[in-house]
Amino acid sequence: MHFCPYCHGYEVRDSALGVIGGEDRAFSLRQAQLIRQWSDDVVFFPHRIDLEAQEREQLVARGVRIVDGEVTRIVSDETGVRGVELAEGPMIRRAALFVGPRFVPSDELLTALGCELNDEGWVATDRTGRTSIDGVWAPGNVVDHTAQLINAAAAGSAAAIALNNHYLVAADVEKALNGHTEPAPAN
Repeated sequence: MHFCPYCHGYEVRDSALGVIGGEDRAFSLRQAQLIRQWSDDVVFFPHRIDLEAQEREQLVARGVRIVDGEVTRIVSDETGVRGVELAEGPMIRRAALFVGPRFVPSDELLTALGCELNDEGWVATDRTGRTSIDGVWAPGNVVDHTAQLINAAAAGSAAAIALNNHYLVAADVEKALNGHTEPAPAN
């Protein structure tokens, strides 16, 4: 079971692939379109998504087969995924499956501190990760659910630099103004 076509699409390319519709309708439909780039044999299982005629038409036009019905079981063995069972009908064989996860930020501490959220429900920040609370930065996928590991690490680096500038450099300037010339320790 995979979540990211960019992370795992290549390793399952040219296989019989399936995409199971999740809670985020738009994400699930986009994922089915993306997976089609990796294989000519893609099945979209809408699961509990009631596809509109235009959505169905777009998927079919791209060569994505649609199998309606509620997914009741993922069939697998010690070697991996074997297929999908629906409430009605036979098992549909698939070598690999993708499903759109439900993105939930782990922001309990940040919201308890009073950090503002953006319109999508993620912690609102500027480009360095500074939140609405003075002295609090929030990088990575607590801010942006699309932030993959490399992006989250880069955001963490930007936040660390901003924190350093905010606290240590400001403290050094304050000390210098008061006649102390020793900089704050870097450790």
